[in-house]
Amino acid sequence: MRQLTLLLFVTLALPIDIGADDDAPIDLILHNARIVTVDARFSIARALAIRGERIAVVGDDKAILALKGAKTRVVDLAGRMVLPGLYDSHVHPTSAATSELTEPIPVLRSLADVFTHIEEKTRVLPEGKWIVLRFAFPTRLQEGRFPTRAELDRVAPKHPVLYNAGPASIVNSMGLKVSGIGRDTPNPANGVVVRDPKTGEATGMLRNASGLLKGLPGGGAAGFDARRDAVKKLFARYNAHGITSVADRNGSRDGLDLYQSLLDRQELTVRLNVSRGVSPYGSREEIARRLDALPGKDRKGGPTGTGGVWIRIGPIKFFLDGGMLNGTAYMRTPWPKGPTYQIIEDDYRGLLFVEPDQVKMVVEEAVRRGWQVTAHTAGEAAMDVLLDAYDFVDRQKPIKDLRLCITHANFPSQRNLERCRRLGVCADVQPAWLWKDGDTLNRVLDDKRMRWFQPFKSWLQYTTVGGGSDHMIKLDPLEATNPWDPWLGMYVAVSRKTEGGRVHRRDERLTREQALRLYTINNAYLNREEQDKGTLEPGKLADFIVIDRDYLRCPEDDIRQVRVLSTYVGGKKVYGIKIK
Repeated sequence: MRQLTLLLFVTLALPIDIGADDDAPIDLILHNARIVTVDARFSIARALAIRGERIAVVGDDKAILALKGAKTRVVDLAGRMVLPGLYDSHVHPTSAATSELTEPIPVLRSLADVFTHIEEKTRVLPEGKWIVLRFAFPTRLQEGRFPTRAELDRVAPKHPVLYNAGPASIVNSMGLKVSGIGRDTPNPANGVVVRDPKTGEATGMLRNASGLLKGLPGGGAAGFDARRDAVKKLFARYNAHGITSVADRNGSRDGLDLYQSLLDRQELTVRLNVSRGVSPYGSREEIARRLDALPGKDRKGGPTGTGGVWIRIGPIKFFLDGGMLNGTAYMRTPWPKGPTYQIIEDDYRGLLFVEPDQVKMVVEEAVRRGWQVTAHTAGEAAMDVLLDAYDFVDRQKPIKDLRLCITHANFPSQRNLERCRRLGVCADVQPAWLWKDGDTLNRVLDDKRMRWFQPFKSWLQYTTVGGGSDHMIKLDPLEATNPWDPWLGMYVAVSRKTEGGRVHRRDERLTREQALRLYTINNAYLNREEQDKGTLEPGKLADFIVIDRDYLRCPEDDIRQVRVLSTYVGGKKVYGIKIK
């Protein structure tokens, strides 16, 4: 088997020279293990030695045990597998961590679940008070569609109701009434109030127009300490699933301060790469001032590369189009009409939030200041716009070394993959979306378009992509919006299975080695951190996990069931059961 030819055993008889601290004592030795280094050869070793927070030596048992000092801690792993710490390329820690501070978020698997939840809310909320469901994607319901305004009216006639799915939302008649939305309400910038083509009345579907709603409840007022504690607990959950690094894909100054506070208190257990969210609107002068202000007076907020091994500044990020989960991704050809996304227009292609010339100007000003760039880009037409901007800037000054990025990139194309290779453009992708949304999308979209839905193998033939979750709401690793369990992500990348059991594009399956790279070295590369993270090699940070089975050889369906026994960050255990 090709897989077995990659499992080369490393035998290192002597310590590797990694710098001036070679004579310092070894702090920790792991031996009698299967250490998957994820190096260029995907080598497997028997033991490793750690000095301080970094790996000193990787090799065989005899050579590593010979380095034992008087105070060296030695752990016999009894043949267990060791992997590099996992890296999620796309999370929103502060919003996810605080999303259930006041009450649990319901699990919605069908429209019946939706209506039951709304009906329960009508019993406890006074008439006229908003009932809100946020980021409830219709593709994940059994029926695979948005609820209609009439259905929401029936279940809650005396309460305004908002069923939100990101840039697209449906509201009931009471919601339209209290917000003053009618046939004469103008569309907001970059948004649409969908109207019945016969009557001209608002249907209740709002695309990037929820800002027109009035009286919506706020998001709560948790204090700094409460939010910090919530993030700390979330990171402990991440550790328990093997995650040692994450990329906050829309970080704020407040979030940076929160992470720094955890670090100052020695309570940070996950390393962070923080993208700085930035508005792409305004004149060139306004964009320049916005970018110049991002680093802050302490200069810790940017540009890309600022920071240390715990908190590092990544790219700027802005939102270019909508999303595939709500029918607002900007596509080359029209979305199909139908109830899934309540599309009634003949020529509706989704939403482009930023004009092409504006995108070029934003990228140009960011690159001029040393920023890496990424943008939320779901549809292939939006990807055209972003790559046009990258290409434009590349003609002024080569950008390949900057590793500019695309966030999501759900529907690339052959031409765009070729452009990514030429420009050195990478992408952070979400394998679990194939699992959660593949069944509905296969019913709604044609084969030509679905050929390019999450084509991981094709991506890797042209450039580097990294695996992420876009975890934004709810804490549970599988029930969250979106599922953040990295073992589910790797399973989907390997199996190409949907939640309903369908195998979508078997020819786009990754090997287990490739799937593991997706959540380790590839993400380190995306964020220009491969010198410190992503593999278990001398000189790199001692971020690693011990797991309960052989990830490379266990039955395919067992990948989802991998249990992490121990998680180490910088050579210190941050999660785990005692291993004798």
